[in-house]
Amino acid sequence: MSRHTSSTHKGLPRLVYIQETSTHPASVGGKSFDSEEAVVSTPAGKIPPTTLRFDLEQTFPSILTPIALLRKIPDSRDLDALRALVPIFIHCMNSIGRSLDTLPREVRASDAYLHAQSSIVFSQSLLSGYIQEIPEKTKAGLKPDAMIDRAMYFLDMNITCLKDFLQVAAHQLIHFKPLPLPPLEVELHPDPESVKDSNSEPESMKAGSSPESMKADSSPASSTEGGTLGVNHHAKLETLLENSASTDGKLKSPKKGQTTKFSLLKPISLRRKKKSISHDGSLGSSPTLVNSDHIQLEGGYVHVATNIRDSIAQFPNIINGPIPDILPHVEDATEIWKDGNGIAELASLKALIRYMTSKSSNGDADITDVFFLCFRFFSTPMKTFRALLARYCEDMPHGLSPVDVSTASLYVKMRVAKLFYLWVDLHWRPEEDGDVLSPLTDFAFFHLSKDLPKEASSKLVNALHDRACAGGKGRGLRIERTVAHAESKSHSELLRCSWEPKHKKAMVKGDFSMVQLLHFNKPGGYSLLAFQLTLLLWEQYRRFEPEDAVRYLMIRQDSALTTEVACQVATFMSYEKALHRWVMDTLASATTVELRTELVEMFLDVAQHCYKIRNYSASCLISLACDRPSVTPFVKYIKLSAKHRKIKATLREFYAGGNNWHLQVYKEALRNCHRPALPGMMLFIREVTRACDSGRYNAHPEVPGSRLINLKRYRPITWAVRAMERCHVPFKIERVDYVCNWLDHVLSEYREGTEIEWEDRIYAKCRRS
Repeated sequence: MSRHTSSTHKGLPRLVYIQETSTHPASVGGKSFDSEEAVVSTPAGKIPPTTLRFDLEQTFPSILTPIALLRKIPDSRDLDALRALVPIFIHCMNSIGRSLDTLPREVRASDAYLHAQSSIVFSQSLLSGYIQEIPEKTKAGLKPDAMIDRAMYFLDMNITCLKDFLQVAAHQLIHFKPLPLPPLEVELHPDPESVKDSNSEPESMKAGSSPESMKADSSPASSTEGGTLGVNHHAKLETLLENSASTDGKLKSPKKGQTTKFSLLKPISLRRKKKSISHDGSLGSSPTLVNSDHIQLEGGYVHVATNIRDSIAQFPNIINGPIPDILPHVEDATEIWKDGNGIAELASLKALIRYMTSKSSNGDADITDVFFLCFRFFSTPMKTFRALLARYCEDMPHGLSPVDVSTASLYVKMRVAKLFYLWVDLHWRPEEDGDVLSPLTDFAFFHLSKDLPKEASSKLVNALHDRACAGGKGRGLRIERTVAHAESKSHSELLRCSWEPKHKKAMVKGDFSMVQLLHFNKPGGYSLLAFQLTLLLWEQYRRFEPEDAVRYLMIRQDSALTTEVACQVATFMSYEKALHRWVMDTLASATTVELRTELVEMFLDVAQHCYKIRNYSASCLISLACDRPSVTPFVKYIKLSAKHRKIKATLREFYAGGNNWHLQVYKEALRNCHRPALPGMMLFIREVTRACDSGRYNAHPEVPGSRLINLKRYRPITWAVRAMERCHVPFKIERVDYVCNWLDHVLSEYREGTEIEWEDRIYAKCRRS
């Protein structure tokens, strides 16, 4: 049983929401809190299947002691103890009832609350009346066991009614809870117009308004044009959906003179105080959004690689009981196509969102990342927002019972809320998603906060506030949280090499004229070169974001480096090309076979050291350079040692083995790696090229001429982005500046020129040697 605590009103018992993971009742003092004979089910009309409860252990723990003592009376057969404990138990129940008198008037006036309260009074009267009838001295013919059993029956009735009463109170409190308020520590200074507008809010928005009064004010004049919470909630959602679709997906511009003021005031009004987080992760964590272990919560991070997918695939925590089976949507017959394992391959945007927000996607662990990393390729942010909002407002199919309708509707709403939260918190791109911020804020603040528990709606509201305050720099935190999670899981030590090259003093001064590569032909030199080469390449790799890099690779034109990410990716690739060319040129420049053999063995040793510390980029480039067709005719007769032949064979099999045409071993190493790693850009270029070979849209196999999103195109792209993200974890290597400077100096010569020019130059050197 896991508990999630929400905020409380002053003077009220603390609300503790419980998700029951089993059918076993809670226990008190080692005995069941419930009675097997007196389990009274709550009518379906009183509480929906998703039950929110007060937890007696934290709300009113004093009642647990007399309950535990009363449970022992059947064993002790002590009637005096029974007569003494029952008044104490009833007094505790009355105290709980009085503490709930401070609940809002709407809660206490509801029919469900009054009905549950009358059940409490009735059960108390039965128990107290029966106890008063028990004689002080047992007369002949009376059986104490029968009287005790009868008293235990009435006790179980009282406990059941008390639990039902608390459940009704919690549910009604959630149902009538007001909208979240601005923080007390922030003072707003609105202009006179905004004050006038706020003072003219409808009566249905004022505290203390009853549901009847809200219905009475349901005229169009009772709601403001800016999306204020009106009476007809479904109608307001439809209005929001229509407004978001106006002017071809663009929002209507606010009135002149109000844009700046509203944009300044709105983010502040959404501010929330951060909840403190306990070490067990029970406080401050949402039971319905991204699940996180306590080490992530302490650092403010979530597990992106796994929990993003699990948050959609797993069953929402706040729903107890099974989700009803719902027949597929009638449009799914022609708008979605799945493979034999039930994984979606083709879908329209609406069908794809239905797929992600239903149980049919539970077996598709990658669909959430596929959607958020690639939806901008086949849709626009505003179209996606409208599709998600339409799914949120979608009516459940006919033929379901009221209980199943309530459960299924809440299930869909929770999944849509998760998608919105993941979009804003992890995948937000302000330069593209800016138009969605205002309608999404209205939806979250005025509608989602009414439909769902506070710990679910506040997650999205807080994330929207963070993005609004950050402005144009407020991108999602996907990379940061991926890196933070990986760092929390790996505890690698700092790698350092104490070996020093021969001409260290000259290298420190920047004089590299006397430095020769063979000066590093020692075990310490291999480690030093591998470490510093890794740092040199990783410093270039970390400059660009994976999602931007993959976008560039999909549309790149080598002759036009006009964007910042294009220059960053091109710079990293130029270093990779330079390393590859440097190895080939060094081997081609060797004057004797012995020297060439020594150089090949040295490069293989460096490549092996790079491979061990997961610098796959340098390891691959160096090992493949030794087998390059330009130099192969001149190195194939070299007799390498058995050790180096084994190194060469291992690296060749890993990067380009016979059965490894798609680099499956290489990709599997990146997929299973949770420590710092540096991949080669060649791998991602290959994956992106393979993905782009298939079209963006394909026809449904049974509907010729249809145009559905080709998800098979975007799954390799998703893999590439996720692999690149995991490789943003920094290496813990001690930097030796003079060695990095020397490597940068050596490689600078090889960063210019085309591949054909270098091939011809290296081949000419080989022929002369």
